[in-house]
Amino acid sequence: MRKDVVSATPSGIADGFWSRPYGPLEPAARALVTVAVVLMVCGVIIVYSASWGTGIVHFDGDGTHFLRRQAVWAALGLLAMFGAMRIDPRRLERLGRPALVVSLVLLAAVLVPGLAPEIKGARRWLRLGGFSFQPSEFAKLALVVWLASHLARNARCLDDWRRGTLPAVLPLGLACFLVLIEPDFGTALFLGAVGVAMTLVGGVPVQRLGFLAACTLPVLGWQVHERWDVMMRRIEAVGADDVMAAASSAGAGGALYQVRQSLVALGSGGLFGRGLGAGHQKLFFLPEARTDFILPVIGEELGFVGTPSVVLLYAVLIACGLRIALGAARQDRFGFLLTFGLVFWIGLQAAGNVAVVTASVPTKGIALPFVSLGGSSLVVLCFAVGLVYAVARHIDALCAVPATAGDVAVGCGPPVVRGGGVA
Repeated sequence: MRKDVVSATPSGIADGFWSRPYGPLEPAARALVTVAVVLMVCGVIIVYSASWGTGIVHFDGDGTHFLRRQAVWAALGLLAMFGAMRIDPRRLERLGRPALVVSLVLLAAVLVPGLAPEIKGARRWLRLGGFSFQPSEFAKLALVVWLASHLARNARCLDDWRRGTLPAVLPLGLACFLVLIEPDFGTALFLGAVGVAMTLVGGVPVQRLGFLAACTLPVLGWQVHERWDVMMRRIEAVGADDVMAAASSAGAGGALYQVRQSLVALGSGGLFGRGLGAGHQKLFFLPEARTDFILPVIGEELGFVGTPSVVLLYAVLIACGLRIALGAARQDRFGFLLTFGLVFWIGLQAAGNVAVVTASVPTKGIALPFVSLGGSSLVVLCFAVGLVYAVARHIDALCAVPATAGDVAVGCGPPVVRGGGVA
C-alpha cells in the first residue's frame, strides 16, 4: 500500500515541485552502486600504493599487509551492499529502535576499561577475535535509520515535545556525548550535523532545535576548555599566512606539519602526476597516508587529472542519491528521509576530508569514503549504498501499482487506513 502523498511531502516545500514526474529510479540507483564500486576498487589500489613502505618496515617485509586487509574488507563490503539491496525498506523501518539501542550499548561498551584498547589516547575500537570495529560507524547508520523511522511515523506531531521532538533529539544527543568522551570530537560533530540536517528536513520546528542547541552550550564550552591548545594549533594551520613556513618552524608532528606535507603532495603531482606507485610523500613524510590523507597520495601520483576525477565521482554519487531521494519524496516519507540521511552522510564525509587535506578547515580524523583504509567504515558505507538502492527499487514497485482506496496516512501513532477501513 502507498503512503499518503501529502503527508510524505517535506514541510515547507511547494507541492508542485515534488509532483514532477521523475521516471524510474533504478537507473540512478545502478549508477550510484557502480560509482561506489569504482571508488572501492580505486581505494584498494591506492591503499596498496600508500602503504607498501609501511608494511615492509613494520610487518617483516610484507608490503602487501594492508592490501590484503583492505581487499578482505572490500569483499565483505560488497557482500553487505548486495545483501542490503534485497532488503524491504518497510521491514527496515521497524528495526530503527532496536538498531539504535544496540548502537548506544556498543558506544557505552567502548568506555568500559578492559573492553577497548586505548590507541593514541582514545578508546574507539572493540575487538572480536581477530577483528576490530568502531561502534561509532555503526551508530551513524543506526541513527539515520532511527531518525528516518521516527520522523516518518510521527510526521503530524513533530511539534509535540513528548511524542515528536524529544524522541528524535535525545538519542542523537546521547550518541554524540558517548562519542565525545571517547574522545572523538570530529565524529561527534559529524553525527550532530547529520542528525540536525535530518530533523530539519523531517519537519522538526527550527525554534525547538535552536533551543536544544542552546542547551548544549555548556558541553561545548567544556570541550573548548579541555581542547583549547589542540584547537588553536589546528586553526593556525588554516589561518596562517604562510602555511609552509609556519609548519617548517613548528617541526615534525602536529596539524601544521600534516597540512604542509599534504599540500606538498598535492602540489608536486603536476598535471598528470609522478605515476601510480611513484609518489614520495607517502614514504614516512605524509602522516596517515593510507587513511585520512590518502587524497594527497592520489594528487601526487595521478596529478591534477586524477584528483578532480575522484571528486567528480563523489559528485555523481551524491547527484544519483538526491535523484532517488526526490523521487521517493511523494511516495514514501521513510524512504525519502532514509535516502537523504545516507546521501548527506556520505557527501558530508567526503567534503570534510577534501577540506581537511587542502587546509580549508582544521585537521580532524575524517576518512575519505570508500577509498581510505578501513574495515567497519567501508562495510557500513557499502551497506548504506545498498539501502539507497533498495529504496529506489521499492519506489519503482510502488509507482507500478495504481493507488487504491486503502492508502495509508502517516501521523502520530499507528497508521490510519482510509477508504472502507479504520478511520
